[in-house]
Amino acid sequence: MKFTGVNLLDELDRPELADLRAVFRKRSVSKGEVVFRPEGDEDLVFVVAKGRVRVYLAYEDKEFTLAILNPGDPYSTHSGCYVQALEDAELLLTDVRSVKRCMTDIPLFTRTMVRVLGHILRNSFSIIGGLAFKDIYNRLMDYILNEARASGTPEDGGRLLKLNLTIEQLAQLMGATRQTVSTLLNDMERAGLMFKRGRGIYFIPDLDALAQAAGDEMK
Repeated sequence: MKFTGVNLLDELDRPELADLRAVFRKRSVSKGEVVFRPEGDEDLVFVVAKGRVRVYLAYEDKEFTLAILNPGDPYSTHSGCYVQALEDAELLLTDVRSVKRCMTDIPLFTRTMVRVLGHILRNSFSIIGGLAFKDIYNRLMDYILNEARASGTPEDGGRLLKLNLTIEQLAQLMGATRQTVSTLLNDMERAGLMFKRGRGIYFIPDLDALAQAAGDEMK
């Protein structure tokens, strides 16, 4: 799911933003590589140029994914989170000081960064609220419902949803084990709430039925 309607990669290619583009350098990262850690002393801003990376928290043997960044999404490394490549990826990196010199003249970058960080903050509160007040089954249904509403494709009166996530990655988003999430997805299919069409692809025949099951009456 894209956080904003703006792709910073397109904006950085504009001639009038040449000064901002010039302060970034490329870095290639491999699938599974933890690119940044909370204890790191690098104070950087990056934009995802290729691939996807996830921002997550980790405590003992648990991981909680806060966001998955797609090409064009920016982020800052001093947030106290881990950043890991979900696939081979390319980042555009620069130090915060260099960005600050340009931001007053390029408010678009500032607005996009605030939107991404705002989404991550909302997702953090959602995780906290879900862990405190909802069981894993409801958290999973909530997530699928919200993604279907935001990015699902209308089909045969329902929605076709392409999550583009493995079961393991979905489990990390939920703060649960892979086995638990796999079992719950099967339960949802047996209940007729959705049907798997392929890897990470699900058909939801009735959004209202899923909303009712998730305890979300918003249409």
